[in-house]
Amino acid sequence: MLRNNYRKILGEIPKTEIHLHIEGMASVNTIWSLKEKHNLSLPGINSKEDIYNRFKVKDLDEFIDLFLNVIQNCFREEHDLDFLIDDTRDYLERNNIFYAEVFFAPSKFVMNGFSFGDMMTHLDNGAKMIKKKDNRELKFFIDVSRSFGPENAMKNLLLTLDNPRPSIIGIGLGGAESKGPAEDYKEVFKIARENGLKVLAHAGEVVGPQSIWSALNDLKVPRIGHGISAIEDKNLEEYLRKQQIPLEICPMSNIFTRKYVTSYENHPIRHFYDKGLYVTVNSDDPTIFGTELNDEYYNLLTHDIFSIEEIFGLIKNNLYATFMDKKSKDKHWKKI
Repeated sequence: MLRNNYRKILGEIPKTEIHLHIEGMASVNTIWSLKEKHNLSLPGINSKEDIYNRFKVKDLDEFIDLFLNVIQNCFREEHDLDFLIDDTRDYLERNNIFYAEVFFAPSKFVMNGFSFGDMMTHLDNGAKMIKKKDNRELKFFIDVSRSFGPENAMKNLLLTLDNPRPSIIGIGLGGAESKGPAEDYKEVFKIARENGLKVLAHAGEVVGPQSIWSALNDLKVPRIGHGISAIEDKNLEEYLRKQQIPLEICPMSNIFTRKYVTSYENHPIRHFYDKGLYVTVNSDDPTIFGTELNDEYYNLLTHDIFSIEEIFGLIKNNLYATFMDKKSKDKHWKKI
C-alpha cells in the first residue's frame, strides 16, 4: 500500500479520541479574535505569527504557563466559550471523530469571575448542537487540576456536583504533575466516585512511575493519561499489561514537553505495544502542538513505528477505552 494513500485512508476511518483538552483546540484565529475583541495586551503577541511562535514550548511548565496565562486569559465572558465549541466542531470534522472525551479546566475562569454554572451550560449546549448538526458526540471531564492544589480541586468537584449537565460525565486530574502526588487528591476522587462521576488522571507524563501507581491506587482511575514513565518500572508495566489499563498516549505532546521523549523513534509507545500493554493514541492539545489525531496516526506510520494493520488495531483500542457502553462500542466497531 502506497504511503501517499495513508492520509486519505486515515481520514476516512471514523474515530474516537479520549485525551483532548478543549482549550488546546483554540485556533490561532480564535486567540487573535479574542485579543482584538477585548483589546487585550498579551506579552510578546502582536500578530498571529507571534501566537504560532508562542506555541513553541520547551517543557510542561512552559506549556502550562501558555495554557493558563495566554490561551485561557483571552476568554473574558461566558459567550467567548462559543469560539471553543466552534473550533472543537471543526476539529472533530477534520479528523472524522464521532465521539470524544474532552477535558475542560475551569479554575482560571472561575478565578476571573466566570459563573461555573453558565460555563457548564455553554459546554453542554455546544455538545447538543454538535450532536444535532453533525451526529458527533462530546463528553466532558472537569479538570480539577493539580496546579492550584487540593482545596481548589475539591471546590471544582463540588461545583461540578452542584451543576450537573448531561454531557459532563466526570472529573480529571491535570495541570502540573510535579506540584504534588495524586494521593493529595484521594478524598476528592473518592467523593466523585461515590457520586457516580467517572474519574481520570494525568500521570507519568513528567514524573516517575510512582505517579502512575498513586493514580491507580489512590484515585482508582480506570485509565492513565500519558503513562510514559511506566517504562522505568518493569513491575508497573506488568501490572498495566495484566489489568489491561488503557494508556492515553499523546506522542507529539510528549515530544514537545521533552521529559522522556525527544522523537517518534525513541517514544516508548512501540515498546508498550510489544509488551502487550493497552495503548491508545491521542493528540492532547492539537493546536499548540500542531498535530491532530489524523497526524498522530500518520506520523506513527511514516516513522515506521506501526504498520497500517496495527494502526487499525489502535483505532479499535481507542474506541473500546471510551466510557461508552459495550453495546454502543460493538455497534460502532461494526460500522468502522
